[in-house]
Amino acid sequence: MLKKYLCILCVVSVTGIKVVFENFVQESGYEYGTFDIRVRKFNRTVTSLNGSVFLHQWIDNSIVFSLDLFHSRLGNQQFNHYPMKLPSSGTCDFLDNLQSTYGEYLGPLKNIPAIGECPFSPRTIDVIDYVFPSEPVPKVMPRGLWKALLTGKINEEEIVSYYVLVKGYDDF
Repeated sequence: MLKKYLCILCVVSVTGIKVVFENFVQESGYEYGTFDIRVRKFNRTVTSLNGSVFLHQWIDNSIVFSLDLFHSRLGNQQFNHYPMKLPSSGTCDFLDNLQSTYGEYLGPLKNIPAIGECPFSPRTIDVIDYVFPSEPVPKVMPRGLWKALLTGKINEEEIVSYYVLVKGYDDF
């Protein structure tokens, strides 16, 4: 019995986790940009983001974004604040870091600002069949439903807010 348990434990720890999108919701900040993004079934096991982000104004580093993570172990939307601290950063710095670190996963995003382009002009950013990449996800990430709340502030006043729900499960 112990050998069987250890074998299953090894398989689970090696295979990692699969993450799929559940929902995308913009809560505020429509005067700065409109996130017309929806989650759709790509096939029987994968979901993808599709839509457009319409930026209505020039955007610079004065909008400081922060990320809060919430976890629902059972997937029933009873979230607990996850005690992970990620640094806040300006919009341009965030996009530059995202492109330099995870650039190979941003192919489905069309018309995003180039690295070093700050401020950037009003534009439409198209999101075409963007599937959540499993490679950068840590193998020890807890399974369940995750809510990533992104909040943009200018002078400590919230001006834009949106969240993404993703589900993590074992991929056998």
